[in-house]
Amino acid sequence: MQRNELTFPKDTFLGRINDQSWEELSSLWTVRRYPSRHFIISAEDRDSDDVFFVIDGQIRATVYTDAGREVSFLSFSNGDSIGEFSALDEAPRSSDAVAEKESLVARLPAEQFRKLVKSNPNISHALLMLMIGHLRRLSKRVVDFNAKTADERLRDEILTLAVSRAKGADEVLIDRPPTQSEMASVVFSSRESVAREMGRMRKAGVALRVKRSLHIPSIRKFEAYIERSAP
Repeated sequence: MQRNELTFPKDTFLGRINDQSWEELSSLWTVRRYPSRHFIISAEDRDSDDVFFVIDGQIRATVYTDAGREVSFLSFSNGDSIGEFSALDEAPRSSDAVAEKESLVARLPAEQFRKLVKSNPNISHALLMLMIGHLRRLSKRVVDFNAKTADERLRDEILTLAVSRAKGADEVLIDRPPTQSEMASVVFSSRESVAREMGRMRKAGVALRVKRSLHIPSIRKFEAYIERSAP
């Protein structure tokens, strides 16, 4: 697989490594295409500690409460790595990883990943920056959970999704967005609460359902809606 055929965001693991590291990694991993909703990592699998890299796709990390409720806390897309924690400390997986859409994913044995981290400073630095990013995002979610209402967290999540898909444009059509149940798990709310707020956004004209897509007519107006709705 040639790197010049692919483009990864600069803040992702694959986007940070240099061409030499890419050649080294891609010579060791295997690549597979996973269908939507397929489990890439299962927290119940005690024998797997390999690392996965998203070449093209969208992966969601989830855990389940004792009551069986699904809680999503991280989303991975092109250039991201998954499972590096267990590869490094050899501890059990802490979550499942499920493909949100058909995804092309590379897999690297944990032992080879550990050898690369020890021998390749460029890969070690990319991994360090990745972990700092995870820590910052999770810290923000803890703060948001304590400081914001569920409706505020939902608006912020949709805005983040819209901006990431818009690529600089003001209008965006989000193809196959998360379901209301999936969105509820992300913002630690209920499907009913998400449905009510989505209804209010629809009436305000800032977020509209178009068949299986979510249409944001104007990100700028959506941001203004968030400001008006703040308590």
